[in-house]
Amino acid sequence: MNIVKSILIIVLLIPQVAEAIYRVYSGNMGDNKVEFYLFAISDSNFHIIYIEDKTKKIEYMGAPKKIGNDYHFENYTTIDTVNNNDTLIIKNFDFSFNKVNSDNNELFGYSQIFGDFKLEKKFEYNIEWENGDDRNWKDSKQLFDNIEFKNVEFLQMNSTKDFYFKVILSKKKKEDIKITGINVYSKKSGELLQTIKSSKGYIFHTFQAIRIGDFDFDGNKNDFSLNNSESYAANVPQLYYIYDESQNKYIEANLEGYSIQFDSENKIATSTKTCGDVVIYSSNVLLKKLYYFNNKEKKYTYIDKYCEAIPDGVNYYLRQCTKKERLDCEKAVVEVGDEP
Repeated sequence: MNIVKSILIIVLLIPQVAEAIYRVYSGNMGDNKVEFYLFAISDSNFHIIYIEDKTKKIEYMGAPKKIGNDYHFENYTTIDTVNNNDTLIIKNFDFSFNKVNSDNNELFGYSQIFGDFKLEKKFEYNIEWENGDDRNWKDSKQLFDNIEFKNVEFLQMNSTKDFYFKVILSKKKKEDIKITGINVYSKKSGELLQTIKSSKGYIFHTFQAIRIGDFDFDGNKNDFSLNNSESYAANVPQLYYIYDESQNKYIEANLEGYSIQFDSENKIATSTKTCGDVVIYSSNVLLKKLYYFNNKEKKYTYIDKYCEAIPDGVNYYLRQCTKKERLDCEKAVVEVGDEP
């Protein structure tokens, strides 16, 4: 298994919660200006992605060893070269769960290559929720209900050859953190190319809200989707954007649905909404919608809909849905399912 697939699997195992530590730090490692984006739940569930100003490469670090009060991230790729590995140490990290502000405004660390460094905290959110400890529930609920913020950028791990992405986060009182937009940056210049507003209300989790692919079938993986989950489970809402080279910007592709699959030969995308038990897939109804990509308009056109029912204890073969099953599934509010 290559390192990219390993990283993806690690990140997808992060619990799908919006209650944890989220922090953003910036500063210098040696002569390199860097931004650190941090997600942590505990000592054993501690993740960082970072980007530096020169190459615009995005790197991931996770699964640190805790030695004393320090966290050791071993054998990650360095900023300057893909041929050498470094060990980075985060010193005396302050979790500060259920506090508006953590005790330290700086992140102190050490790199075997760049030496000591200090980064300044730019943003933090420190709510502990699903920890199994009823004593903390009242504090976390109170903080969750009262905290609010607008237009915070959070780097995404996936990028194209030419662009990288930061989702724009906002939170209202008593609500989850929502993705309210996407900032598209040029890897060549580091400048902001485009701001895309989103009113879909997708909940923010961590580093994988953006996924890259070839969604206009031109042979280039320079398009992206915005996803309402970091898993590949059933019923994941997805919204797609196509890069239009003639305009040098992304345009919404008129394609939104659930767990969308692509047929490059026929230029068709299929959205599948699963109604029923998404864990054991028994007696499920699968409502499928088909879209055809119009290359001239750079958009998808809805072309067809059909419905299938998965075999159960009475019906032993895949069959067409009844009218009632189809209508019930169309109306049903479905949630993102567990990994099958």
